[in-house]
Amino acid sequence: MLSQLTHKEYLKVTIPFMLSTATQPLLGAVNTAVMGHMSEAFYIAAVSLGVILFNNIYWLFGFLRVSTTSFSAQALGSESAKDKFLALARPLLIAIVISLIFLIIYPWIFKYYALLMKPESQVVELMKNYCDIIIWGAPFVLINYVTLGWLMGQMIIRYTMFMQISMNVLNIILSIVFVFIMDMNIQGVAYASLIAQIYGCMIGFIAIYKQGNLTIRSEYIQSLKTIQPFLAMMKVNVDLMFRTVCLLTINNLFAIAGASMGTVTLASNAVILEIIFIVVYFIDGMANGVSVFSGKAKGYKDINLLNSVLKISLRCLAIFIIFISVIMYITKSYFINMMTDLAVVANYANDYSIYLILHPICACVGLLLYGMYTGIGGNTASIRNMMFVAVIFFYICQKILMSYLGNDGIWLTYNLTYLLESIILILYLPSLKKYFN
Repeated sequence: MLSQLTHKEYLKVTIPFMLSTATQPLLGAVNTAVMGHMSEAFYIAAVSLGVILFNNIYWLFGFLRVSTTSFSAQALGSESAKDKFLALARPLLIAIVISLIFLIIYPWIFKYYALLMKPESQVVELMKNYCDIIIWGAPFVLINYVTLGWLMGQMIIRYTMFMQISMNVLNIILSIVFVFIMDMNIQGVAYASLIAQIYGCMIGFIAIYKQGNLTIRSEYIQSLKTIQPFLAMMKVNVDLMFRTVCLLTINNLFAIAGASMGTVTLASNAVILEIIFIVVYFIDGMANGVSVFSGKAKGYKDINLLNSVLKISLRCLAIFIIFISVIMYITKSYFINMMTDLAVVANYANDYSIYLILHPICACVGLLLYGMYTGIGGNTASIRNMMFVAVIFFYICQKILMSYLGNDGIWLTYNLTYLLESIILILYLPSLKKYFN
């Protein structure tokens, strides 16, 4: 029983998660930049729309990584070889079924997405070239969610860090080679992503084989025929999927509100939001570490370990927020100018750069506690309820504040919504104790 956790043990797991998670927004920035150097604006528009389509879909199924981390960490804590196997096998089967369904209905998804977005005909043609290649990566992406989540839950840190970073670096290198050297245009970016996804899947299974210490027995496989555990797992996953739908709704409402105030406002808000996302990815990496230790505490049935995780993670979070707030205050104009060389957009964004500092402060505790709730796994309904309240709050508050404060009203609503999420998850904390009785 590990009733206490040291700062050193916590940081040893969390820092690699933070560094590897932060490579994700870098990948999107590089791919956008590659298309931004093509001869026509159609290319960047097509890739952007394609990325939005697949990102929204993959976001919906991001629960596969989160819930697998939880079940894997619990299996590590209980020291059960059977639970360890089932924590990997069950979500793998779910990922395969979902990806097969996705492949079948893709033509209809693309058709209705193109009708909804209404881009120019040249953009639709280029976007189809891109998406028709990327779609074949769907099984590998969802399987990667599962293998990465399982490795994280087992605290196989070196391989999880190597898997994420090397996959994103390979994607970046191949995009540059295929587009600028082999002149493959938009197909080059698509094939680079597909190859990187296949590569990541291979690395994941190699890591499980070499480091996972996985035992496979016939009675374990027979357990996969039992439906009830799949239903219990899907209940957790549906709650997390609902959270993702709510997050997408809030982000879309935020974008629609900005667009209603003009193109410059929309572009400036997008620049600020992209910088915020980079900071949020670091906090998300910290939440991954909290998820692992919380799942392990549940596996041990050790409430003292959970309390230790909470105290240490909040201390480290406070230090990180103070540090990043100082960095943002000093360099906010520099980061904005890196994102755009359009003076009117940069100047407008600088007027609202205070939210680069304010948002992480409002959102950080909620993001961290999300990792704790998902690590324990049994209280995901509180996350679902919290997000439902947050969407309603955002819609009403935005209508009121936007009419009085304009774009400041949009940003205040966005930050107050995340602050509300943090408060709600704090209020739910006492309910976690029942999972340790």
